Amino acid sequence: MDYITSKKLIKEIILQNPQQISKLYIAQNACGDDIKKIVELAKKKKVSFQTVPKEKILQTFNQGYSGILLVLSPIRYLTLDELIKKNQNKEKCIFIVLDEINDPQNFGAIIRTAVAFEVNGIIIQQWNQVMPTNTVVEVSRGGLYKIDIAKVKNVYNAVRKLKELNYWVYATVPPNNVLSTSIVDDLSKLKEFNNIVIVFGNENKGVRKNILAECDGLITIKHSQKMESLNVSVSCGIILYEIYKSFKNL
Repeated sequence: MDYITSKKLIKEIILQNPQQISKLYIAQNACGDDIKKIVELAKKKKVSFQTVPKEKILQTFNQGYSGILLVLSPIRYLTLDELIKKNQNKEKCIFIVLDEINDPQNFGAIIRTAVAFEVNGIIIQQWNQVMPTNTVVEVSRGGLYKIDIAKVKNVYNAVRKLKELNYWVYATVPPNNVLSTSIVDDLSKLKEFNNIVIVFGNENKGVRKNILAECDGLITIKHSQKMESLNVSVSCGIILYEIYKSFKNL
């Protein structure tokens, strides 16, 4: 279960993803315009809620008390096969693969960006990968419940399978990465491909070498040499925006 105490985020989830709500608790002594608006919105969206003593909320979740607590239903992960089948008839399809992302802030930001730029699904590994937490839910601004996530045993095998199914797979690397694989710095070139997979690597190690070796090409973002590399969630935002622009002819 995920627990949300942010009033702003609770309003967003009630408005956009009411089906993901398991329970909504409001403290008996809670007051203020935000609480009033949440109650009105819950009634409008037919989201049931309980007015309970403050102690009930603190017994359920005792971090960041705000007078209100939203309990979200567990996430249903897809298998890789389910994700592929769900998108097999799409004219354009883009998946992103996360290779051992460890920071929940980065994971949440990547999810939020992926939803904004219409990514069809995110593929993560079962271990050595941060899983959805309260931080991920909050940073993603509820985006976690607006995108399909496939959980796999091995990212390397997932990449190989996608290649066998004629997906074009590209990994992100810093500008100073020296490899023989072709470097793509003009993302509009990807417009000609219908099925694309972008791999984003670990915050410290980047994309693992065995995965890099399987990729059709590498994507890099040119920037000042004052910094060795960009944060993975920042890179994700830039790359997905450029691909989105080219797909939409913006």
